[in-house]
Amino acid sequence: MPNIYAHILNAFLASVLLIEIMRWLAPQLQLVDLPDARKRHDGEIPLCGGLAIFTAFMLTGIGFGPRYGIPWNMETGLGLLVLIGLADDRWQLRATTRLMAEFGAALLLVTAAGPFLLNLGTFLDVQFLLAPIVGMTLAVVFLVGTVNSINMLDGIDGLAGASTGAALFWLALIADRLGEMDLMLQALTLLAATIGFLVFNMRHPWRVRASVFLGDAGSHMLGAALAYFVIRLSTGENGMAFVTALWILVLPLTDTLSLMVRRTWAGKSALAPDRQHLHHLLVDRGLSHTVTAALLAGASTLCGAIGYLGFVAGIADSTMAIGLMIPVLLHCIVVWALSGNSARAGVRLYGQPRIPSIGDGQ
Repeated sequence: MPNIYAHILNAFLASVLLIEIMRWLAPQLQLVDLPDARKRHDGEIPLCGGLAIFTAFMLTGIGFGPRYGIPWNMETGLGLLVLIGLADDRWQLRATTRLMAEFGAALLLVTAAGPFLLNLGTFLDVQFLLAPIVGMTLAVVFLVGTVNSINMLDGIDGLAGASTGAALFWLALIADRLGEMDLMLQALTLLAATIGFLVFNMRHPWRVRASVFLGDAGSHMLGAALAYFVIRLSTGENGMAFVTALWILVLPLTDTLSLMVRRTWAGKSALAPDRQHLHHLLVDRGLSHTVTAALLAGASTLCGAIGYLGFVAGIADSTMAIGLMIPVLLHCIVVWALSGNSARAGVRLYGQPRIPSIGDGQ
């Protein structure tokens, strides 16, 4: 078994060092985010956090050894998403182009390892193992959905990074319980690289605002990695039930689905950018970025803990599945209250973007 602590430290330090270098190069490559009516940060912020996390993760993975190494399809799939994300950060790609690339990367991540049975869960004493074609189709859709959920979550300083970090922590613990040491090592290393990014992105007494953003490259890559770990851990008869694993990502997935429904109901494009995400509603109602990020990341951490403890305690999959309705309903109630219960009032658009975008950025 590789020295886990050494790899964690290496990933953290590599991430910090790479960000220090890349944030000075980003303006020269025009990889910066500019403020507008929807993005209310100050000045141009380098969009190099995701590239630094991915590079630190890959470099650290070289030392894992063949048994615990990062599989080629994960390297390639995540790498493809980083490249398409960088292109979108630089040139603002069309939504259809991004979706095609996301589905291509998802197919690579899911199908390259060969057919598998997705463990949906046990209901009425019957274990539902989805046939390979059905399970892999669900896995691809889930992966693309998670990619865009994390992309849309990346709207205020520290939120996407902290929420992703919490999810990686719980996934690493689950991998350890299942004896999947390679997945545990990969999740912990990616977590360490993400923490290195949060040093520059999360607001704290020594940093009043983020100096680096994830960019689409980072949100796409982290979203795909989370979905990949969930799928891998939910594979086979002895895997974690998929419905239980959903607790780890229930808040970002719910926020994305809720927003797309509200946009459509208001007669707008489901992909049109706005400030109707839960984190935007909270900030626009007076909460600070720091408090909002801590509140929502804490809620995600709590949901992940419930999923992990439910798995460890052997709580029935049907109970865990029904329980998912609690955070979903709470989210809907909070959004309803913050948006003033205006069902068809319309989604507030702040200017017309040159090209519709799936993610909303910061």
